[in-house]
Amino acid sequence: MALTVLSGCGTSLATRMSDQADAQVELSKLRDKQDRAIYDDKSVYLGLIGKMQEEGLYFASLAHIDVYERRFGASPAMTLMRADALRETNQDAAAEQAYRSLAGTAVQARAYHGLGLIAGRRNDFAAAATAFQLAAGADPTNAQVANDLGYALMRTGALPEARVPVMQALQLDGKNPRVVSNAAVWLAADGKRDQAASLMQRAGLPEATRKAVLQEAERVRRASTQRERVAAQQAVAQTAPQSARLAAAGTPGPNHQRLTDIIQATP
Repeated sequence: MALTVLSGCGTSLATRMSDQADAQVELSKLRDKQDRAIYDDKSVYLGLIGKMQEEGLYFASLAHIDVYERRFGASPAMTLMRADALRETNQDAAAEQAYRSLAGTAVQARAYHGLGLIAGRRNDFAAAATAFQLAAGADPTNAQVANDLGYALMRTGALPEARVPVMQALQLDGKNPRVVSNAAVWLAADGKRDQAASLMQRAGLPEATRKAVLQEAERVRRASTQRERVAAQQAVAQTAPQSARLAAAGTPGPNHQRLTDIIQATP
């Protein structure tokens, strides 16, 4: 009796294990089918690649972009994703080429913004500002673009020119800590330290961030002073040749001098 029961239990256990294995196989097949459906659906696959990039999986997204383009062909949206992934994986030359190919497309604002980010990473803030200005022209209400444009202008020392994009970004996205910090940098660099402190306090920025903002404001202030000094020197250099020409025009030339000598020598 006991042997019969034990044998029955063994058979039941084996059956359950077999059923579970079959279920796992079927589940695996279902998942494979779902995965194939995802990869066969153009919009769903595009969304999947976008999600990869949101999660920082840029190297993986490049591999899937290759698959996507072989299956569905290239598009401005996919080229933009490729350019973003190339930028995030420090392949700047290829990223710049991809971004530039998007001029005149529906995603050109984001492409110009990407070019500006690459230039900013190289500390070429003049080039970054130019790219961000193009991005802002194509997408005027984009707070991130306005914020980055304002910062790039500040880093070039163009403090007055930075005011409008900085304040636009603040009013478009005033709860964004990066935007608030950037506005505080501009205020402090422009000598409005009390307003900067009040803005940071209302936003609840941590003490470490406030300290970093003031340090950045000092760097911007020095850049602004240097820019003004260079502009003054250039103005002097431009007026110097004109002054020299005027002085030369008022100085008697050699022919005039000889004629004067002849007149004086005539009895």
